[in-house]
Amino acid sequence: MPKSRERLISQKTGLQVLNQHLLLGSKFENPPQVKGELITQSYPGLEPVNVLDIAATTALQCYAKGVAPMHPRPQHYEIAHSTLDSGHDTTRLHYQATFKLNGVSRETVHQILHSTPFYNSEQQSQRYAEAKIGFYQVPSGLDESQKQIFLDAAKYTNQQYQILIEALRPEIENRVRSAYSPSAWNVKNSADRLNTKIDKACQEIARYVLPIAQQSVMDHTLSELQLLRLFRSSLMPHFNDEAKYVIGEMVKVVADADPQFLEELRQPLSNFPQIESEPISQEYVMAQKTEFDSRLAGQNSVLVDVNSVDHRRILANAVRNVLGLPSSKLTDEEALDHLFNPAKNPLLADIMESGMFDPLTSCLRQSHLTFEILLSHTADSQRQRHRRTPGATPTLEAVYSNLENGNLDYITPMVIKENPVLSNLYHQIMTEIYQNVQNAINSGIPKNQALTLLPNAHSYRVTESGDLFDWIHRLKQRLCFNAQEEIFFISVNQAQQILKLIPEASKILQAPCGIRRFADISPFCPEGTRYCGTRVDLLPLDNYPDYRLI
Repeated sequence: MPKSRERLISQKTGLQVLNQHLLLGSKFENPPQVKGELITQSYPGLEPVNVLDIAATTALQCYAKGVAPMHPRPQHYEIAHSTLDSGHDTTRLHYQATFKLNGVSRETVHQILHSTPFYNSEQQSQRYAEAKIGFYQVPSGLDESQKQIFLDAAKYTNQQYQILIEALRPEIENRVRSAYSPSAWNVKNSADRLNTKIDKACQEIARYVLPIAQQSVMDHTLSELQLLRLFRSSLMPHFNDEAKYVIGEMVKVVADADPQFLEELRQPLSNFPQIESEPISQEYVMAQKTEFDSRLAGQNSVLVDVNSVDHRRILANAVRNVLGLPSSKLTDEEALDHLFNPAKNPLLADIMESGMFDPLTSCLRQSHLTFEILLSHTADSQRQRHRRTPGATPTLEAVYSNLENGNLDYITPMVIKENPVLSNLYHQIMTEIYQNVQNAINSGIPKNQALTLLPNAHSYRVTESGDLFDWIHRLKQRLCFNAQEEIFFISVNQAQQILKLIPEASKILQAPCGIRRFADISPFCPEGTRYCGTRVDLLPLDNYPDYRLI
């Protein structure tokens, strides 16, 4: 079959699937709203160009003897088509679109939109913005009885969220007052800021009971290539109706602004990896959890294969190579001090990570580390944002085992765990939530839909990897006492394990204020009015957990 005919058939089938995705919106009472905000356009004074003009021009620039100016190129559209068909995908990275997504569920964001590194999002935070009660996604295709079961269960979580906020307030206020000088409460601006901190901390902890069906608002930016990938992948089994609809709407928004985009669509894939085993069963899920947890041995994060690689020697050799020095002139210890000491390498303290352009600092990329971690759905959503330390995250059905087996598999925040009254209330709420989830499944609601009633606290077991440069960036952000509590404690644990392999990294595996103190950058705390109230820069890493109050 000629390539052009094959392409036309693929495009036609792609358009048919697109229309099917768009029709899914009618199944939802309040489908997510997708609004276009920004799109790549030509510079003022130049002729307007579309997506094919951009792809053709950038492809031609590779072979042009001089400059291939950006302008309409209808005579070269076949070049644009052929580069896409042959997998020369970088020509599709020059075109970007930004969407306002209003009402997309946190499960779809976690499972689909944030599951790869190739996007940018600014998502409304449940830590800083109180959740809108009743703002949750009701699945499509339920009968009236099932719908009522789902609504009652979701309503319960939202009610308990409000109850828990108020129950937390005395404990949180006591901890905040312990962290800050009494004089801070005598100045109105300071007292207002600390009272706001109490409100936000209550929301941050109470959000653990909200369902992952809770909806979100976000700005979401994609390249043309990533939008094409999403559409191409949209028939994968774990893409729910909501995800398909949102992807369809994003395609429509771009096509409305640039009709040539529809020529870029290709037929979504229909063949996926076949695993030669029985379908996921509760017995298998429980066995996998048991195996994973046995490797954790009571910790929330474990470094994998710590004895198989000499990370110190790899890093030292990389430093010597970059500096052009033999080991007789620069020992391993000296090389590592050049690399890890902020006093000698101030790029380690830079907030914009400019060290990625520095040959010496880039030596950190030669050490690759893998962790297995146990964390909540809400913490994993935060972990995903560190896209250079990606994780292999299971689907929702692979992390749930039936209530009949006595499996309430959730994470409890520190403040609740340390207060018996709050701990008892939290356990009662969780018991009811998990019973409601099981009731939804028993009612015949498709399991992948019923499981969106699971709380943010539900446990995920994830394998994640990255090079040392990106781990340092991530840990620097998450060792700050303002970081979300669960991620903070995981980060302390991970940093401690890395230091057992590379003790010389002790000056950089710290909160930002500690690194800035070693680099002699003032002020030590870069957070300004968000200062946590503790001189963390003076604390050794092992003492961090003892001083973290909220």
